[in-house]
Amino acid sequence: MLAPTGPEALAEVVRELGARGEAALVRGAGTELPQGNLPRSVAAVLSTKALTGIDVLDADEGVAHVAAGTPVAALREQARSEGLEVPLDPPSPASTLGGALAAAALGPRSLGFGRVREQVLGLEVVLGSGERTRCGGRVVKNVTGYDLAKLYVGSLGTLCVIEHVWLRLRPLPEETRVVAARVSGGEEAPAAALAAARLAGVRAAALIDSSLTAELGGGLPEPSRDGHLLIVEMASDAPVVAQSAAALARRHGGVTVPAGAIDAVAALEGAADDARHRAALRFRVTARPSRLVAAYAVLRAAGALVVTHPGLGLLCARFTCAVDEGAKHVDDAFATAQAAARAGEGSAVLAAAPDFARAGRDVFGTPPASVALMRRLAAELDPKSVLNPGVFVGGI
Repeated sequence: MLAPTGPEALAEVVRELGARGEAALVRGAGTELPQGNLPRSVAAVLSTKALTGIDVLDADEGVAHVAAGTPVAALREQARSEGLEVPLDPPSPASTLGGALAAAALGPRSLGFGRVREQVLGLEVVLGSGERTRCGGRVVKNVTGYDLAKLYVGSLGTLCVIEHVWLRLRPLPEETRVVAARVSGGEEAPAAALAAARLAGVRAAALIDSSLTAELGGGLPEPSRDGHLLIVEMASDAPVVAQSAAALARRHGGVTVPAGAIDAVAALEGAADDARHRAALRFRVTARPSRLVAAYAVLRAAGALVVTHPGLGLLCARFTCAVDEGAKHVDDAFATAQAAARAGEGSAVLAAAPDFARAGRDVFGTPPASVALMRRLAAELDPKSVLNPGVFVGGI
């Protein structure tokens, strides 16, 4: 494993790989490696975990400059000591900042935090040529190259290796409260969850199939056999939180539960490195709010276990996937996820799966019309295909 300890060393490693015509699997903590396609070739593993440190944490401006290998949890702890929070919610507590950005990692709190790209003010990166470059900067007004930073985020390490990040922070909310409620089964459940997600101050809202609630741990209401559990986190001024909690109590009998319930939801969907999910196919299906019910019905009819994030228009579906179940089982799961996406007028991506299930497949489905432009851009930024070749959409 190659683990450069500074930006110049990182650039030199990438240049040397290019000179040798060798490709690298770029990783942070490895928590999101099962995302994306299998790489076409790998001669070395290039780790960013030695690139650590918080260079700037300015509480007055609400910004931080952080090395990419820094664990998000470490940044969150230091920010909290300054009365700030980090508006990122990767599923794994071990995620590094660079890995979370490269994967555009989503979690339940993404409803309140917003898209990952929106939190990035600037990036310093190493391109596939070994050239160090930067885009964006410390403040929003510094827009030079800002759109390029948005392009790098979510590209799964195929366009560059992130070395440092200028990140937007925000003040800690006055109060945070998590409420859980039983919701009956049937088509009204997604609509009820969507109404809950739209309450003032809601940062996360998840509707969980009853068959999954045992994995959440204790301290939560027990749903009926065919019902759901609705878990909502509110984070805002105390009066706003109280008002929304009261609304959930009136509508669904919602009760306050331990604050860790939302973290349990994130773990339920599974960080990609979670051992519980090494024998599972995990799809992320997007749907228009008005089409959530239709998409959900397709997934459940095929036996998927589903966590719905109505405010995000996102359904996280889990199918079993053992080696002995064969390729047809995997094909059927893909077909179901794509059918759900059509029903929801959205899209479907295989978020994580064992290698045998990803072999020979594009986990992103049919490439978008823009894939030719994306290939040209990748060829310009990484002309020798050094960085995670084949991992991104369309085999980029």
